[in-house]
Amino acid sequence: MKQHMNYDAADLSAVMDAGDRLGVVREDEGLFLARQLDYVKSRIYETITPSLTGLEMVPVSTEVPEWAESFTYREYDEVGMAKFISNYADDLPRVDVTGTEKTLKLKSMGDSYGYSLDEMRLANAMGTNLPERKGRTARRAIDQLTNKVALVGDEAHGFYGFTNHPNIGETAVNGAWTDSGTTGQQILDDLLAMYDAVQIQSYDYHTPNTLALAPTRRSALMRKNVNEGGNWESVMARFQSLYPNVSIIASTELEPTGANGNESTAVMYERDVDNLSIEIPRPFEQLPAEKRNLEMVIDCIAKCSGVAVYRPLSLTKAVGV
Repeated sequence: MKQHMNYDAADLSAVMDAGDRLGVVREDEGLFLARQLDYVKSRIYETITPSLTGLEMVPVSTEVPEWAESFTYREYDEVGMAKFISNYADDLPRVDVTGTEKTLKLKSMGDSYGYSLDEMRLANAMGTNLPERKGRTARRAIDQLTNKVALVGDEAHGFYGFTNHPNIGETAVNGAWTDSGTTGQQILDDLLAMYDAVQIQSYDYHTPNTLALAPTRRSALMRKNVNEGGNWESVMARFQSLYPNVSIIASTELEPTGANGNESTAVMYERDVDNLSIEIPRPFEQLPAEKRNLEMVIDCIAKCSGVAVYRPLSLTKAVGV
């Protein structure tokens, strides 16, 4: 493997500052440890984290600068319609775009990982790599918190998530998809009602491209069948044959729990950053190492908002499915 030669000057300074405790007396020894720290950080940035459904369902925006503490957006609604007119008509109906200003806070997140002086002495003496697992765990923890905010928000900070946002309208459905008495045709009717609701309420301006639901409800779509002209097929196969451009995302956060009144929710929507997003002005970042007591510690930070819904008519949810 090619030797990692890059290093952060701040990391080198911290290593040399702790040289008496690390057993580092020459700069080349300090360079080795600084390069090791840089190597670990680089590997953590390159790591592909497992799929996080919240950040899959909600588009990510990075428009807001990382120094901001909040941002303001407008929630849009189109009103008005055209009509037939006669010559010299002066009463043409007005159309407009109305909007309500909303302000969302941005909050910083953080954690840290570190290496004991003994771990760094051993790496320096043996010329071996520092373990990356600690850093990967630190990144995973911040990614999981961001994903949780995207899904369910954070009440303490006034954040709404995708599953509990008050600006997502509701479509009445038969529901109870997992009950033995609920037929495949009833489930298909619910899906079609949700799809139609988005198009009707937005006057065909929005076309659904995503269905988010709980894993058990996805299983019901695959397990229960409908009869079309004597041909039996699963609800999922039938729905996707009608609307092949609708992607299906399953998330355990949509399962019934005490937090959501023991009712499962499904959301049909047009997934687009212009319709809804979570703002992440500062993604996962690792700061230079610091000497603290008997450790070299790397602080990790990030910043995000709650979910913003800019165009409520692009979404609808069904509760109790």
